[in-house]
Amino acid sequence: MNRGTHLWAVVPVKLFADTKRRLMPLLAANERAGLARAMLDDVLSALVRVQSIAGILVISGDAEAAAMAQAAGATVVNDAENSGTSAAVSQAARHLSGTGRSGMLVVPADVPLISPEDIETIVAAHRTAPAVTLVPAGMDGGTNALACSPPAAIPFCFGDDSFHRHREAARAAGIEPQVLRIERIANDLDRPADLAAFLAQPSPTQTHSWLVKNRIAERLRCAPGSMQDRFLPSLAGEG
Repeated sequence: MNRGTHLWAVVPVKLFADTKRRLMPLLAANERAGLARAMLDDVLSALVRVQSIAGILVISGDAEAAAMAQAAGATVVNDAENSGTSAAVSQAARHLSGTGRSGMLVVPADVPLISPEDIETIVAAHRTAPAVTLVPAGMDGGTNALACSPPAAIPFCFGDDSFHRHREAARAAGIEPQVLRIERIANDLDRPADLAAFLAQPSPTQTHSWLVKNRIAERLRCAPGSMQDRFLPSLAGEG
């Protein structure tokens, strides 16, 4: 990584044992944890190949996630409170500000299709401080990437409809945010429909391998009829 650049990638990671509850009851707790590991692996694999970030910081209270981050060469900050994404990102921002870092790029741990080129696109578009760059989620109005210089330029409010809240927070701070539409980052895996769409387009990711190994496509097909109506059309071409 090029240490001459100023944006640090920040990846907040929830406890593996308590993640992806929207995938209940399709996936058991240990399976949701396995999926979370695979997705984090894909995100870290993309980030370590990016030349234009200053470093990678993973904030998590999960010991296994911390070990994965350390193995990838990332800095680890303990999220002892486990109070949610916004609190974790705020803590990361304070840590970076306290160590003299001038900017950060928040990347979620559940966007397995993310590529180094996607990160490079955000870094290239991000303006001189004070600046905010947002990548909206494809569904639910969330924020799937957020760059800000300085790290605590705005208050953080991740979750449903957070894209609009982050945009208004930037404007309230006197910053007109840059908005980028990046499909691979927009597609997180939160719901059964997300898994179906992801499986319908095979990819060389650990996440896809995990889903295939655990026969999740077959399980989606066998789901109750009320669930099938929502996501099975995406699986039409999946073998």
